[in-house]
Amino acid sequence: MAASRNKIYLIFTFTLTWLLWWILAYLTQAELVDLQSGLGQALFITGGSAPTIGAYVAVILTKKEGSLKEFHSRVLKVRVNYKFYIFAILVPVGLGIIGLAIASILDSQYLHDNPIQPIFLFIPFFFVSILMGGLEEFGWRGVLQPSLQNRLNMVLVNFVIGITWALWHLPLFYISGSGQEGNPFFLYALAAIGFSAFMTWLYAKTSSIFLCVLFHASINATAITGLSVIMEHSAAYTYTAISIFAAGLLFLLISQGKSKQPKANTGGR
Repeated sequence: MAASRNKIYLIFTFTLTWLLWWILAYLTQAELVDLQSGLGQALFITGGSAPTIGAYVAVILTKKEGSLKEFHSRVLKVRVNYKFYIFAILVPVGLGIIGLAIASILDSQYLHDNPIQPIFLFIPFFFVSILMGGLEEFGWRGVLQPSLQNRLNMVLVNFVIGITWALWHLPLFYISGSGQEGNPFFLYALAAIGFSAFMTWLYAKTSSIFLCVLFHASINATAITGLSVIMEHSAAYTYTAISIFAAGLLFLLISQGKSKQPKANTGGR
């Protein structure tokens, strides 16, 4: 059963990440290690690579559920309609800009206090973010989604993956020096489920892990460039997270509704 691949993936991924990140949380809270130190970065990066490594471990150990060659065909599936590339790169940017608009309405000084970096920097940030975050989708989309979407509707698939994805990040909220430290996890989880909805649809339409990697990288690059609201501004981030959650869920519901509509009969009499 496909569920065995998912079990292997989740057990490996959460064990490796949580073991290293909770250790890092303790060490940084106790001021024994700095996040930016060599040891701190080693624990952080190795823990963050678990979804990618876990995907390969799960695929290799469950060859009856799909070969490594088949997996790589989805990782390297780049020949898709260009509109999906536009979707993958620009939707996170658009959601970020909507969040900035909300923040500016709530606080007229927000952009003054948190200036946007030169837009051209989005490009190098984007490519760095493919390695530092985007490759997680080898697991979330490449392993988890295929079997789930065979048994559940897209909304339920998204909630399972979105909540799992958010929970995987939980230790970061206790690591001193991380961007998530001290911020409300619930709001982060709402935004994660919202972002996940767009990737759930994207993968369902294309079966391309590569496109989901790009979408994830765009989320991170948008944040680094300053095109999205930072979590420290709780009021603005609250509305932003709710907006992303609502937008993602609404998009998925509308998309699912359209896919269920019967095709018109165009045959002649």
